[in-house]
Amino acid sequence: MNNVKIKKIIKSMLLFIFIDLAVFASGCTEKNLTAEDIATQMLEKQDSIQDYSYTMHSTYYAGEKTIETEFKTIYKKPHMIKNFIQEPGKEEETLVLSDGEFRWTYTPGTNTVTKTKLPKTPELTKSDYMTLIGISLNDSNVSLLGVEEINNRETYLLKASPKETVESAAQYYAKVWVDKETWMPLKYEMYDNSGNRTAKTEIWDLKVNSGIPDSEFVFNIPEGAEIKTTS
Repeated sequence: MNNVKIKKIIKSMLLFIFIDLAVFASGCTEKNLTAEDIATQMLEKQDSIQDYSYTMHSTYYAGEKTIETEFKTIYKKPHMIKNFIQEPGKEEETLVLSDGEFRWTYTPGTNTVTKTKLPKTPELTKSDYMTLIGISLNDSNVSLLGVEEINNRETYLLKASPKETVESAAQYYAKVWVDKETWMPLKYEMYDNSGNRTAKTEIWDLKVNSGIPDSEFVFNIPEGAEIKTTS
């Protein structure tokens, strides 16, 4: 599976998750909801979340071949986020940290730091979830399949199928396990029209409103690292 296809699967998966969460959390079941209505409901439900952290483990299936990726996220309002990204086949983790003023990217293999000035845009006041909703305002058909327990958390199991207007995701449908307490997804899977699973993502060690300090987002330049500055 090439990188372009993987990116399309990820984009489709995230689209379903965030839109479906909005529909279910709002208690709305009308089929004629607009994308704007859904996004508004989702934003309202996220207002109470000040910070969160989790580990996201994803598996992509291409016939007998599987590709696994993992990254850890730490987020705090209004604009601080820290990601540790592990690429397939590599043990080292790339660090991407945004402190509100700069984005710092550290690649340990080359001991290189890239420093980028962040633009002053409204998106910086939103979490990564909210940004994705803003990017993909589309409808999907959603239904409740039942209630299941994942890692000692009760979840709603939803099924989401894209409407015909979502061209890039038309060949996929998704299952989403939504945490009853936090309204955040704990697990989601993508399937093709033949019912074959094409991707699976699990959220581990989810913590919400745990009081993450600002010091968590201070970047310390590693000794001897080469620093590259971009605008």
